[in-house]
Amino acid sequence: MARSAADPWLNGRPPHLPIPEGERLPAVCLLPGDPARVDRAGGVLDDFRLLGQNREFRLGVGHVGGVGVAVCSTGIGGPSTEIALVELARLGVGTVIRTGGMGALAAHIAPGDLCVVTTAAREGGAAACYADPATPARSSTDVSTALRTAAASNGEAPHDIGVLSCDSYYVGEGRPVPGLEARAAARLAAIESRAVDGMDMECETVLVVGAALGLRVGGILVAHASRATDQWLEDYEPAQLRMLRVAATAAAELGRASTETR
Repeated sequence: MARSAADPWLNGRPPHLPIPEGERLPAVCLLPGDPARVDRAGGVLDDFRLLGQNREFRLGVGHVGGVGVAVCSTGIGGPSTEIALVELARLGVGTVIRTGGMGALAAHIAPGDLCVVTTAAREGGAAACYADPATPARSSTDVSTALRTAAASNGEAPHDIGVLSCDSYYVGEGRPVPGLEARAAARLAAIESRAVDGMDMECETVLVVGAALGLRVGGILVAHASRATDQWLEDYEPAQLRMLRVAATAAAELGRASTETR
């Protein structure tokens, strides 16, 4: 059967995610933004296998305690994250956990701190196609609980946070661009007046689009920078590995529970 413009899948395989023919994905998938972080997740998973890469989508699978866990990069922002979510859901994934970085706004969150995402303020575009803009972006309770439990078992004490997700990294997150300094400053002041603890570019899409597709959703982020102190975490790999270890532990528990209830 040939592809169609309306449904460009071919023989059960999607047009974007690089899944080999006949490969079945685990029930839970971690979603880093950066394709390079898929390989980094291999450092906390057993029997890690890279399945392939197409554009910004790099896909691999491994195990934690005998439970399968997938890892798929989403690229930056809402549109590519939406593509990953839709195709993963159709491939049988039932739970997704965003694993990434953020800029902290709250002064008590230091660079390198881990944060469990509970809500996302909505400023993206892709998610608006799946739910009215007034629909809250919330993590699934069991995913957030699993992340907190996994963090404790790994000796971590993450912050519970709400993030602002938007489609702009520079002026949209209040970073000065030549000629637009005043606009960026006004934007940062407006963000700081809101009840959010940090900024990222994908959480809203994961929470809203994932929920609309019937997935369990959540996220755990590392503060790569602090806007309150203007600090930048230059070497963030150790913090990323700590975060991925927590996420993988939670994913295995969620995957085990999912298998037992089938």
